[in-house]
Amino acid sequence: MDEKKIHGKVFKQIREERGIKLKDAAGDAISVRTLIRFEADETSVSLDVFEKLLVNIGIKYHDYFSEYIPLVGFDISEFLKEVKNLDSSGSTTAIRSLAMKSLQKDKISMNERLYIDQIISMSGDLEGPKIIKENREIVLNHLRSLDSHNSNEMLTLTFMLQTSSAQEFSDDFIRRIIEENMKPVISDSIFSIDRSERSLILVHGAVALLSRRGFVEEAEESCIQAINLLKTHYYNVTHFQYHMNAFNYILAQIQLKLNKPEGVELANKCIRYLDAQIALNNILADNLTRDRLVKWFYERNKTGIDFEF
Repeated sequence: MDEKKIHGKVFKQIREERGIKLKDAAGDAISVRTLIRFEADETSVSLDVFEKLLVNIGIKYHDYFSEYIPLVGFDISEFLKEVKNLDSSGSTTAIRSLAMKSLQKDKISMNERLYIDQIISMSGDLEGPKIIKENREIVLNHLRSLDSHNSNEMLTLTFMLQTSSAQEFSDDFIRRIIEENMKPVISDSIFSIDRSERSLILVHGAVALLSRRGFVEEAEESCIQAINLLKTHYYNVTHFQYHMNAFNYILAQIQLKLNKPEGVELANKCIRYLDAQIALNNILADNLTRDRLVKWFYERNKTGIDFEF
């Protein structure tokens, strides 16, 4: 698809998702009739007019190009639709077959490669055929070559960190990911908030991986820095409490590895919080999280101090 001719359709998709009427989107920038033609990619508009149209639907120009365009994926909509259908049936074999079929196409965009690697990572089947391994290597080389990453690349990195080997991501690259995502993002639009969420999730995985690789003191420092960043800059993100919990769970384990009494205290607080959640909502996910954390906390506690749970 010619990327110069997709903006009208992308604009229409965003407008309709937000429930904005044609006349409100057009405003005083262009006529409704011209907007209809633009959304059908039958005509183009000037940059000045396009910026006004974006303002009319509540989107900043830089957000549109840095966050929304990489996620639209008109060229892979059928692929994602098929994956969704297969996922509901629980057939990981069928999903892998679909991924292999997609990778055999003559032309395949990097976005599609990213989505395929995400789906394969989620299925847990990384020891697949050669074509899937080759795709992962192509994606890895792409991610390692960039100075910064968009939201889709960040999501791919998040999945990869959970299963990566030292050969795939060096220690310095992990540090670079942490440093890159410790820079505050101004969360003043739906896209920048989404980027903030993904950035935080990526830091979860990178800090935990750094700890698993033996850089425990460094991981502790980064985790504390991330918690302070969350409190001061990301208090308005949708899943603030989720991120706070995740960093506290990671920090407790790190401090237990370092034989710090505050690790025991933090672990106690984490379990008390989960117990309150379970008493209030009795959600299976909370029970599973509690069981997993209790196991990990006891495995890592060498302080000689007993837990309260």
